[in-house]
Amino acid sequence: MGSEMMSREKEIEAFVHARINSIQKDYLSSNSKSRGARNLAVLRHAMMTPIGSDADAWPLEFEGLPVELAGRGPEPSCGEVAVHNALTLYAFHQQGQSIPMHVRGDNCGFGNAVRQLILRDKDRYSNLEAGEMPRRFRALITAESMEETCHYARQLVQQLRSAAIPFDYAEFAAQLYKLQNPYKADSVRLAWGRGFAFASSADADGSNDSNEKGNYNGRISIHRRAYPPNGSAEQH
Repeated sequence: MGSEMMSREKEIEAFVHARINSIQKDYLSSNSKSRGARNLAVLRHAMMTPIGSDADAWPLEFEGLPVELAGRGPEPSCGEVAVHNALTLYAFHQQGQSIPMHVRGDNCGFGNAVRQLILRDKDRYSNLEAGEMPRRFRALITAESMEETCHYARQLVQQLRSAAIPFDYAEFAAQLYKLQNPYKADSVRLAWGRGFAFASSADADGSNDSNEKGNYNGRISIHRRAYPPNGSAEQH
């Protein structure tokens, strides 16, 4: 089960990266910008509809998706939920941007991006004490359903878009997949918390020392909850 789970996470990560990378290249290219803009518009529209109900989005969301990640019943699979939300959030994030909002790298995680937002907009977050998380980020981490998680993610992505701060949507998609498994959900919240804490330590102190990171991470308080999809921990 463990190796199968890991394989599916990697498949989701690879699929989302390839799909977004193609759209992003089109959108940022003068030669194919109209095609990229059209695909982004399709995904943004699909964001507000039930998964699978927007036929225009089918080629972008489902074509090429590994068969083991596809659903077989009346409800979307965990893989389809993760892919849909990652792709549509990216389309929302990339809108109107002239630089890539999907980037890969060790320091490009979602938690890191949220911390960068605080550091760049110090006036908005001037009431936060050192190490304190913004309200929407805390609400996302303590969310009890995927719908609630994605609701707060959209609010944070809207702010990240305004500040032109990118993050790794392929990794984020794999994390959304894991988040639907009660046995894996805490590892996602831990990764987001670490990204938030480590980024703040490095940027505020100008140091990457592991002891400083450890001390800062100790000031992050996360109340973790796990929620299964549709009352089940099954991974499709």
